[in-house]
Amino acid sequence: MREAGRASIIYAYESLLDRLYSKLPSRGAKASRFELPRLFVERVGGKTLVRNFKQVSDVMRRDPRIVMRYLLRELGTSGNYDEESGILTINTRVSTATLNNLTQRFVKTYVICPTCGAPDTRLERRGRTWVLVCEACGAEQPVPPL
Repeated sequence: MREAGRASIIYAYESLLDRLYSKLPSRGAKASRFELPRLFVERVGGKTLVRNFKQVSDVMRRDPRIVMRYLLRELGTSGNYDEESGILTINTRVSTATLNNLTQRFVKTYVICPTCGAPDTRLERRGRTWVLVCEACGAEQPVPPL
């Protein structure tokens, strides 16, 4: 009698597990809904203009000034952001591929949650430390300073 009861409990447990796994989204589902638009880069003389910088920052849900600070620091140059037009001006010639690579690195470090892979995160400053807080799973991860 005991063995029959145990077998039905194990069967119920395994069927519940199968049901749970069938309802879970696939692993890549969260990251696939996050699509970063391509940067529209234009070179004028010795400067580089990113025409859709505000749009890209809005998709990442980050302040354009934070993204600008990261890009300019990585490029080792100066530049400015025009809030009215949403254009980033970099005071040197930079290739589109370089800017796209830096933007992808920013997304990987400061936007995507390292625990669950969701783009639903926010940056918080706690004292001198920047923390990436995931709104999907609740994980908190310190990130390099900006």
